[in-house]
Amino acid sequence: MKTGAFWIAAFVLAGGAFVVAGSALAQSGGVMAVAQGANTQSYDIPAAGKPQTVIITTRDFKPGETVGAHIHNGVEMTQVVSGNFEIFIKGKPPKVIKAGESFMVPREAVHDGRPAAGSGPVHVAVTLVLDKGTVPRTPSTDVLIPK
Repeated sequence: MKTGAFWIAAFVLAGGAFVVAGSALAQSGGVMAVAQGANTQSYDIPAAGKPQTVIITTRDFKPGETVGAHIHNGVEMTQVVSGNFEIFIKGKPPKVIKAGESFMVPREAVHDGRPAAGSGPVHVAVTLVLDKGTVPRTPSTDVLIPK
């Protein structure tokens, strides 16, 4: 195949791929993989102006166990999967987050957490959006949870 014919064939094939992808999106009503239901929560993350790393993990807490006061060089978004979780963010009143709900901890805000009174075990899903190259958490000496 001559070079010009090769590029024309490549262009036609690439154009066909865009048409198929666009057609699939149109047929789905513009909705992609994750449906937005009544339990959907969204958070705006202020731009840090630096490259970011995303960490997604889960954690289980036993009654009486605490996270330990700390900060992140970025934003934390956590969904409570089961149980009720009490979050303490410095300068704000404590808040109980129920299963299916989520919360956001602002950049470098000292925070701590624990299963809420009477909750039993708690399972959370945590997403961190951190400055690239920083440690996931930095301990703090602040005491946020009353003894």
